[in-house]
Amino acid sequence: LLIPLLIFGLMTQVSAQNRTVSGKVSDQSGTGLPGVNVLEKGTTNGTVTDVDGKFSLSVGDNATLVFSSGGLKAQEVAV
Repeated sequence: LLIPLLIFGLMTQVSAQNRTVSGKVSDQSGTGLPGVNVLEKGTTNGTVTDVDGKFSLSVGDNATLVFSSGGLKAQEVAV
């Protein structure tokens, strides 16, 4: 499944958010993946991983993060 590369700037939704989630997106060898979209499912709240594959995002309770990048299948991870 090809997912078009979408770039989301860091967007905030102050009313429903109460925690910051951070992490690193990496390949099987542990190398960080830059430019991966990280989106809170069902919202427009998202960010993109940096050159080392790291991200930080404020999300609401019971959030699910959707990770996507061009040419790769999107993956969802519950927070």
